[in-house]
Amino acid sequence: MNSILFSCNYLPYDIILKISSSLQVIDVCALSSCSRFWRKLCGSDILWEPLFKERWPLLSAFDFDVDNTHFPDAQTDENSQEWRRFYVMQHKEMASRASEVIKYLTRWPATLPLEAGEYLHAVETMRSKRLGFQDVELFLFKPNLSVLLNLIGLIYCIKHLKPLREQILDALMRCGISEQLVWVKWLTLGRWSQGRRMRDETISRQVSLVNIVTGKEDAVLRVLQRGVVHEVLRVCISTIDLAYTPCTSSSIRNY
Repeated sequence: MNSILFSCNYLPYDIILKISSSLQVIDVCALSSCSRFWRKLCGSDILWEPLFKERWPLLSAFDFDVDNTHFPDAQTDENSQEWRRFYVMQHKEMASRASEVIKYLTRWPATLPLEAGEYLHAVETMRSKRLGFQDVELFLFKPNLSVLLNLIGLIYCIKHLKPLREQILDALMRCGISEQLVWVKWLTLGRWSQGRRMRDETISRQVSLVNIVTGKEDAVLRVLQRGVVHEVLRVCISTIDLAYTPCTSSSIRNY
C-alpha cells in the first residue's frame, strides 16, 4: 500500500482525480480512509458532484430539492467538499423517505392480498419523493423485506426510472432477491361472443422477480403497471396462492 501511495504522489493531481472518478461510492469511501492524501482527494466536489447526479437524476434535474435546499453550483475547485456533504445529507433524507413507504405497506396484514390501488399509490409516492435507482436497491431490494415491497420497488424502477434491463438484473442478483416469488391475480371482464357476454375470468399466476424483468412475464408486468383499467376489473398481489382466495369470478385459471 505504501508503494502505491508513493507512486500516486508523483502522478498529476488531475489524473488521480480522473482515475478516482471511475469508482463507486463505497470504493471512494474506503479509499478515503487510507491516508490524509486520499481523504482530502476523495472528498473533492469533482468526485462527489457526478456521484450525486448519477444517484439522483430526478432530483438533480432541479437546482433545489422539495424542501427548498439549494445545491452547490458545478465545481471545478478541487478543494471544495460541498457536494460530499450534500450527498451524505441526501442519503439520510432518502432513507427517511423510503422508510415512510415501507411503514405504509408493512401495516397491511400479511395474510391479505394487496390491491392495485394500494401498491400503485406506493409507487406514485416513491415518484413524488424522487427516489433514485440506488435508493430502491439500498432500501427496498432487501431480502429480509416482504417480496411485495421488492416487487413494488421493481415496478417503480421499470415504470418511472427506466434503467437498463441489465442494471435491474444486476441489482436483483446483488441483493439476492431475483428468484423471489409473488402471486399476481387479476379479474377480467367477460368477452362478448355471439351476442352474449361470457363469464368474468380470474387469472392467478406465480412469477419470479427475474422473469418480470427479462420479459418472460410481460403480460403480468403490463397488468401490474396499469392496474384497474378498461377490461381489467381487479388486480392484487400476494405472498400466498390467490387462486384459492374468495373470488367473484366463476372460473379460475392457473399458469
